[in-house]
Amino acid sequence: SRAFPEQDVYTTPVYFSSDWLNEYWDAVAVDDFRFVYMGPKGSWTPFHADVFRSYSWSANVCGRKRWLLYPAGQEEFLKDCHGNLPFDVTAPDLRDKRIYPRYGQSQPPLEIIQEAGEIVFVPSGWHHQVYNLEDTISINHNWVNGCNVAVMWCFLQDELAAVQREISQWKDPMDDWHLQCQLIMKSCTGIDYKEFYNFLKVIAENRISILEKGLDEESSESQNNSKAAISTLGMLHAVFDLKRTVKVLSSLSANEDFRKLDLNSLSPSPEALLQHLESAIDTALL
Repeated sequence: SRAFPEQDVYTTPVYFSSDWLNEYWDAVAVDDFRFVYMGPKGSWTPFHADVFRSYSWSANVCGRKRWLLYPAGQEEFLKDCHGNLPFDVTAPDLRDKRIYPRYGQSQPPLEIIQEAGEIVFVPSGWHHQVYNLEDTISINHNWVNGCNVAVMWCFLQDELAAVQREISQWKDPMDDWHLQCQLIMKSCTGIDYKEFYNFLKVIAENRISILEKGLDEESSESQNNSKAAISTLGMLHAVFDLKRTVKVLSSLSANEDFRKLDLNSLSPSPEALLQHLESAIDTALL
């Protein structure tokens, strides 16, 4: 999509179409989280969870894949004595209790054989390992929406806390220690707190536009015909997204590490944006 943005090569399945992640990155025209993977028979992807603890979907154009999936939380039992996750969850070393003391408490993975023409959905935080059983081409998206944006926010808080622990010895001698923590977090995860605010702002403003368009249409057309003119996302879906945005934005605004940043560069201010969102929700629900 970056090289040929005008080419609509495929249509995202409707079940995955509420996609805040790519909606935002399309808006800022920097990057996106849509991929085409091509892997020869015998290649594989090591054990991991997806970026920002997002959802993902993977559609096989051709070939076959074998998936090993662990529900969120199971990865804690797969860490070694130093707290590190394995590179390969099928490695014999995992059965060594001296190295992986909690492996025996883990549940067996969910195993899937994915054929050509099939789509696999991976929930937030599910660690997985994938094998190409044949030469394989697949279309893949990472995506976030109102149902898992709070998971993304929790992940970012955990990532920042991990950075803070790693460079805690520099907190006192370094005047801009909190800024360095944000910088390191962004280099590792791809986003910092201020960009996360802008991410929420873009989604919120887009949903407000949907509501305003819908209300304008309803005021000029009959009640029976008004829905036809509203964005395909739908007004109720827009309200749902705004409510989820308000919840996460409220938490972000109250966060101590966020409040240490220079928030004067944010427009509108977090407080003003929250007021606007709450007003838009109240108006839509009248």
